Amino acid sequence: MIARGGASLTLVVLALMGCENPPPPRVEHFEDDELEAEVIEESEADAPTEAPPALGPADFEARSRDARDRTPPPITPAAHGDAEFDGEEPVIARRYVYRVRMVVPAGVGESDVTMIPPAAELFVDVAHERLRARFAGRGWPVPAGSEVRLRRDRPGVYVFDGRGGRPLEPGGLASWFEGGRVSRRGPPLRVFPHWGFSRRQPEPDDEEAPGELMCALLAELAGEPRENVMRRCERGAPHLWRMGFWRAEQTAGVPLELPRSAMRADEREPPRPIAEASSRAFLEPEALSRLPARAATDEPAEGAPAEGLRVRNDSATRVLVAVGGVLAGFVDAGSEGWFVGLAPGEHEVGALRPLGAVVQRSRPVRVPGVHRVCDGRCSRRPPPEETPE
Repeated sequence: MIARGGASLTLVVLALMGCENPPPPRVEHFEDDELEAEVIEESEADAPTEAPPALGPADFEARSRDARDRTPPPITPAAHGDAEFDGEEPVIARRYVYRVRMVVPAGVGESDVTMIPPAAELFVDVAHERLRARFAGRGWPVPAGSEVRLRRDRPGVYVFDGRGGRPLEPGGLASWFEGGRVSRRGPPLRVFPHWGFSRRQPEPDDEEAPGELMCALLAELAGEPRENVMRRCERGAPHLWRMGFWRAEQTAGVPLELPRSAMRADEREPPRPIAEASSRAFLEPEALSRLPARAATDEPAEGAPAEGLRVRNDSATRVLVAVGGVLAGFVDAGSEGWFVGLAPGEHEVGALRPLGAVVQRSRPVRVPGVHRVCDGRCSRRPPPEETPE
């Protein structure tokens, strides 16, 4: 009896202690996944007390999730099947890894703040006849995990992204990267040959150092004819290359033997689903908060969000938004992006296209506020408000 009563008393005491001192909330740690877009959802406790702005990051993410949940993205058959690269016969290939970053030109803004550039890498498996490339990290203006497949004997490429899979004609990959028709470019494509990680200088078309199709990929990405670029990679993939204001450095070059089916350049065996978004911030709010405001403002601009900067892209293509000389993120044509974390006040904001053409030079913008990016096709005046009937 005493033992049982003592056990009951112990349970009562523990229950009371649990009521007075509730356990700490569970904390979930999310690791960056280079193949999937990061989704952050607010809890009800963290929700602002005032009415939220009309559009925000959660809205864009929710739209992307809803679109993916409704229908799976379509996969269009390649214009030409690649049954030639079927089977398990080994193919000599090489895997190259490039660390990529974009340098913000002076006309779009200059920064006194040193920041680690957003992660952007290009993984390339290249053989003599086929190539596969994957865009990894959140620092690209295309969905992380997008994959490009290319073959030597036919121009154009096959691409997988958040919209599914489809073939692209020559010049199509440049438009895909630009987010619209390529009408102007920045600095030209430059390739710097290097013997990479080989201990000896390879001969042209060396079986141990395939790399010529790496230049074919760069040509397709920049919208240039392959024959103008491929000869620069005849001794192997370049150690350095520049495309517009993008700078890439080869950080690894590993010999491989892959089954032929792993190098097919058609729609077979697609990658896992890729998250699609019409805008994305390259930097976390904490990083953006380090950008100093030039001047304080008394009141937010009319129609401004509760915090941060909303950017409306009314230009013809995707734009990269630079704040205070730092690349903040991208916004697709006809879409809005919301960059949270910026200190209230005036910030210098500029915009350029992914292939390097400057759309808007740096100009002071009030934060919190709304900024409109416009090019020659649209008036820089705000659109007239609709009169209610």
